[in-house]
Amino acid sequence: MALSRLQFVVILVICSFLVNSQSKDVRENGDHPSQCVYKGPCSSNTDCRSQCGPPDFPPETIGLCQASPRGHGNICCCAKD
Repeated sequence: MALSRLQFVVILVICSFLVNSQSKDVRENGDHPSQCVYKGPCSSNTDCRSQCGPPDFPPETIGLCQASPRGHGNICCCAKD
């Protein structure tokens, strides 16, 4: 059974939409939220406690040591819990 051109185009559009929506979910649900404020280098999460604490940030701020977005070592990501 051969597909008509219209059926082929409809299937292609649906597949494209599914791929786009799935890749958007992956970007939005990445390792860390987009509200990260990057502060200084680190080698572990404990290095980020002082950098992500008062007076610059509220007490409920967490500090996570993660790979730098630019690929140069690790950097503290300060984000609201």
